Amino acid sequence: MGKFAELLGIAVRRTGRLIVRVYYPDIKFQGRELLPKGGPVLVCGNHPNSLVDPILLGITAGRPVRFMAKAPLFKTPLLGSIMSALGMIPTYRGSDDAKQVRRNLESLDSSIQFLIDGDAVGIFPEGKSHDAAQLEMVRSGVARISVQAVEQGAANLIVVPVGLNYAHKERFRSAVAVHVGEPIKVKDWLENSEEEGRKAIRALTNEVAKRLKSVIVHLKEPEWEPLLEDFVLLMEFDSQDCSMVIRKQIADAMNYFASKDRPRAEAVAEAIQSHKIEIADCNLTLDSLVLQSQGWGMFVRAVLRIGGGLLGLLPALVGAVFHLVPFFLVRFIASLVTPPGRTAISLYRLLVGMPVYLAWYVACLSLLWWTNSLWPFGAAALVVLPCLGVFALNFWPFVAKGLPNLSAQFLILFKRTKQKSLRENQRSLRKKIVDLKTEFIKQS
Repeated sequence: MGKFAELLGIAVRRTGRLIVRVYYPDIKFQGRELLPKGGPVLVCGNHPNSLVDPILLGITAGRPVRFMAKAPLFKTPLLGSIMSALGMIPTYRGSDDAKQVRRNLESLDSSIQFLIDGDAVGIFPEGKSHDAAQLEMVRSGVARISVQAVEQGAANLIVVPVGLNYAHKERFRSAVAVHVGEPIKVKDWLENSEEEGRKAIRALTNEVAKRLKSVIVHLKEPEWEPLLEDFVLLMEFDSQDCSMVIRKQIADAMNYFASKDRPRAEAVAEAIQSHKIEIADCNLTLDSLVLQSQGWGMFVRAVLRIGGGLLGLLPALVGAVFHLVPFFLVRFIASLVTPPGRTAISLYRLLVGMPVYLAWYVACLSLLWWTNSLWPFGAAALVVLPCLGVFALNFWPFVAKGLPNLSAQFLILFKRTKQKSLRENQRSLRKKIVDLKTEFIKQS
């Protein structure tokens, strides 16, 4: 039974990693070499994307990681068996069942023993998944496990903070930036610390939180989050960095100036809000092409966007029409079972989508076989159509982003004075943001 569970765990782990890589094909790693391939490691991550996060941390680590997960999940049919096979460790929260909280001592002991044995253990110290662009309160579990593991023999234990930054976590074929932070050599840290006992636990918890904040998009004041997206829209058009890198840089700069020079930060925010109101009156948005470029540059970009839209229209329509039934079925079922927020959308779409799309293709194959149309054109079509379906999923967002408000953009071209004013205002706002970011980088 033990051997079967081990083989099942390997199979599930590899399958899960393959599926996540398909859902998020563009995964960028930074500092991955800081995660050792052997020895005791406590991997700590932020938690924006439900059960997808453990799989992504496992991909980053490149080795089996035993994650701590809330106990109720282990009672879920099928999912509980898979989690047990993966060697995951149940944790008991008071919000789930106050009577079971005392069993966390068992979970703590299990985690410590795995670390003593030289394994990798994963934990999400916030204790829950959430949508906020910030790190919520880091609980003391990481520090308690680390200190006790070192005291009981895991002398080489390191704690490694890992930041998971999704471009659009609910969107199929979106991108992810994984940033591995500077590890904490727990024994050395404790020896150099002036604190002992509970104060040492508290200090180590604060250090873990500090290092996690350094590798994620963290806004100290959540009310600035809508403005963050505006900053990214203004910046990413001319930047060579991906939007997630830009978002991280701007968020850090916003935190800095909100505390060091708040009037300046608020002045930029007010200027952006005023500009958005002015361009909205013209039915334009911050990423409208007519505001981003001019002259031949704008003409070439417009031709490329319109040309790409026309060329891709037919294959996108074919892919979309063929997959309409499973697409809407998956969205409908997933919407019924997905909890509020965006933290589990991708997970439930995966869990629902795999069997639904598999059943759809099996049904199509059966129909072709029954009508004696399977070979060769039917089989070829069923190879091409899934590819067209993936193309369609990427094509329609491209159309929505690349070809909006064409009539409004065309009309503004004939209002030369207004067009020039809006463009210069947007250029000025972009420069202010660049100046803030550059000044922050020099200060840090």
